[in-house]
Amino acid sequence: MSDGKDTELADALAEVGRKVGQTITDLLARIRPAFDAIAEAANRPDVRAVRERAEQVVRRRPCLCFCLRAHPDDRGICEALDAVVTGRSKAEMLRDFDFDVPLCAPCAAARAARQFAE
Repeated sequence: MSDGKDTELADALAEVGRKVGQTITDLLARIRPAFDAIAEAANRPDVRAVRERAEQVVRRRPCLCFCLRAHPDDRGICEALDAVVTGRSKAEMLRDFDFDVPLCAPCAAARAARQFAE
């Protein structure tokens, strides 16, 4: 007698699974054109160029050299949004506290030249 109930339960679960699967398939069939249109637009050269430029901007780190203090003789060399290395800097208020700051290549070179000259 329990075999009949088990079979009915299995059949009912199979039917529910079939209906859920069919609903998902129908839903995907309806939204596929929208995804295809988005993918097509995203692969256009002009859109790809904008996306790549935005990715470059997001990856950039600002140069935090404090140029006027670190290399006052070399004004205007800073590439403000293109830090490529990290340098050590001292906090004036906290005497023995050094911390790392991101530096662009020209500022790093100017700081190194100034330290070498001292």
